[in-house]
Amino acid sequence: MKQQIINKLRGFFSLQPIEKAWVFGSCSRGEETKDSDIDILVRFDSHARITLFKYAGMVEALSQLLHRKVDLVEEGQLKDFAVSSVDRDKILVYEREA
Repeated sequence: MKQQIINKLRGFFSLQPIEKAWVFGSCSRGEETKDSDIDILVRFDSHARITLFKYAGMVEALSQLLHRKVDLVEEGQLKDFAVSSVDRDKILVYEREA
């Protein structure tokens, strides 16, 4: 995964109610193509109220920022069958400073 993408994600998430964000899937494994989407796992701030409208807005803003389709997944919302592969592949790209 290119450092430019990580820098863009860090800048974006620093302005959002996000505690941590990880990239997983083909981008984290270095197997992405120009047509690959970017899979992102996030941990929202515990006190944040994330409405569907806010969530959709974040996905759209990320897609525009990165010029790719983005799949944004909230921590704890992964299907059971996917948890182990995501845990194995994920790369931390953002962590809010305390």
